[in-house]
Amino acid sequence: MTETVSSLLGTSGEWSNPLRDPRDLRLPRIAGPCSIVIFGVTGDLSRKKLLPAIYDLANRGLLPPSFGLTGFARRDWTEDHFRDFVKEHVKARCRTPFKESTWNQLAAGIRFVQGTFDDPKAFERLSDTVAELDRDRGTRGNHAFYMSVPPRAFPQVSRQLADCGLAKSSEGAWRRVIIEKPFGHDLASAKELDRVVSEVFDPSSVFRIDHYLGKETVQNLLALRFANAMYEPIWNNNYVDHVQITMAEDIGVAGRAGYYDGIGAARDVIQNHLLQLMALTAMEEPVSFSAADLTAEKTKVLSAVRVPKDLAAHTARGQYAAGWQGSHEVAGYLDEKGIDPASTTETYAAIRLDVDTRRWAGVPFYLRTGKRLGKRVTEIAVIFKRAPHLP
Repeated sequence: MTETVSSLLGTSGEWSNPLRDPRDLRLPRIAGPCSIVIFGVTGDLSRKKLLPAIYDLANRGLLPPSFGLTGFARRDWTEDHFRDFVKEHVKARCRTPFKESTWNQLAAGIRFVQGTFDDPKAFERLSDTVAELDRDRGTRGNHAFYMSVPPRAFPQVSRQLADCGLAKSSEGAWRRVIIEKPFGHDLASAKELDRVVSEVFDPSSVFRIDHYLGKETVQNLLALRFANAMYEPIWNNNYVDHVQITMAEDIGVAGRAGYYDGIGAARDVIQNHLLQLMALTAMEEPVSFSAADLTAEKTKVLSAVRVPKDLAAHTARGQYAAGWQGSHEVAGYLDEKGIDPASTTETYAAIRLDVDTRRWAGVPFYLRTGKRLGKRVTEIAVIFKRAPHLP
């Protein structure tokens, strides 16, 4: 009996529940009291991905009952209008069955703040709303800020959060900022954004998101490679002829004209999603699957990537023109609403890259992405060499 009692006591003498051992990965990880603030909440990413995902988490019991969701946007809406907006897009795209009971619980914590990023008073109203959630919903000062906005708005939003006191948390609470890709438009702008955000938020509180890495198939790449005795021995230049990594879409820019024009396919997809997939395909086996060890191996293989000397011969850019998508007539890119008729932004981009390592020397990697293509597909095609002799 004494042994049983002592085993239930932690090192500090406090009681611990052996059925809630943090090492047991079978247990659901339910978030503690918290809320999320989404900037750009009426945008494409929020409507299609973020709002349905938040509902799905609540439906699976992974969010606290007092969870708060605050939307920040320019539209002159009441909170009832915003709730209707959230419900419409949740019902259209959620991946778990829609339940009124789950929705009612989530809706009780929904708030809306109308304003623009250059309006200090709007951020004061946001600060009051966050304080109200702490008081009425018991979120305890734990708040995440999701920047679903163009990169040019990151510094302005970060400074406004600092000025109204939302960037720093009290003792025992946390603040987190989630930044969507692309993080800048080149190396210099990425470093400047990093500097500005680091001045406002603690580096450990900044999360740069590439949502492609959360896809189950992408995560399974590690198991396919390193837990598979059949593929790993032939995953090299002795057997592989070339690798094609493709993300093709059959839709146009739709309602993303304001974001997409000036960004383009290369910055929107290749420099984040496809390079991450390339790194997972080409990297060496990490010491462990911890974030630090995975990052170390990705960094090593990406540092060995060589851009072709003749870019004209090994890259391609283009825009989709008017035509037919199946049985539907569709407009060309320059005819889309919100697109500058003189725009040179590409909707299709492709590049050949080489990896100067012993494993991949001589094996070209082809990365390509585009909109309004023949079909929607995302794939990594590892093309093996032909047999030296076929009877």
